[in-house]
Amino acid sequence: MKHILLFGLLFSAASLFAQNTTGAPVGQRAGQQNENVPFYQAIEMLGFEKILSSKTESLMIKNNTPELVTRVHLRLAYKTPQNEMLDYRDVVLDGEILPGMTKKFSFDSFDANRQYYYYTTPPTGKAIESAYPFKVTATLLRYDIAVVPAR
Repeated sequence: MKHILLFGLLFSAASLFAQNTTGAPVGQRAGQQNENVPFYQAIEMLGFEKILSSKTESLMIKNNTPELVTRVHLRLAYKTPQNEMLDYRDVVLDGEILPGMTKKFSFDSFDANRQYYYYTTPPTGKAIESAYPFKVTATLLRYDIAVVPAR
C-alpha cells in the first residue's frame, strides 16, 4: 500500500511540474505569442570555419526559438566534397544564446594533424598539394533552455 501511495504522490508531483499556471502552453509565458518552432529548425548552423593551419574550428549557430538557449548538443559529420564520410562526433556548446540571435563557438578540431581544411577556405601555395578539403553537416540532438521568472 505504501508503494502505491508513494507512486501516486510522485505522479501527482510530476503532473504539477508539467503544467503551467498561466494557461499558456508549457514552455510559453503568459502574453507571449505562440511561436512554436519545430525541433529541427530551433537551432540553425549559419557558418563554419576551419583553415588548414588551425587546430580549432568554429561555427555560428542561431537560436530560432523564443527562449534563452543555454546549451546545444550537435552531431557533426565530416565528409569529403564527394560526400564520403571522414569522421563524426558529438559536440556540446555551452553558452547563452538569446532568442533570434547568433553566436560563434570555437573548439578543438577533429583534425589535430592539420591536414584538412573547410572546402570554402582552400590554402594557397604548395600547402594545397598535401591538404584535403572537407564539408560538415550538423544535426541537432538537443538544446537546453533557461527557466527564468516571468516579468
